[in-house]
Amino acid sequence: MSKKKELSFEESAKILKDVVSQIESDDISLDAAIDLFSKGVDAAADCRKLLAQANGKISELKKGANGKLVEEILDL
Repeated sequence: MSKKKELSFEESAKILKDVVSQIESDDISLDAAIDLFSKGVDAAADCRKLLAQANGKISELKKGANGKLVEEILDL
């Protein structure tokens, strides 16, 4: 079982943008569109996961003990 390469947010967003462009083109078969849709769903899920991780880090920064910002790297 091969492990999926961890992509950056920017890489996942580019894949999603490319998928949308390809699906919107007039010269694509239904089967190809379905395959691309699946790839797009995966890329969108990766983006959501990375945004949630970033949001968790930001939220944790706001929860400093004395109201001051405290940088605590979370392992989400």
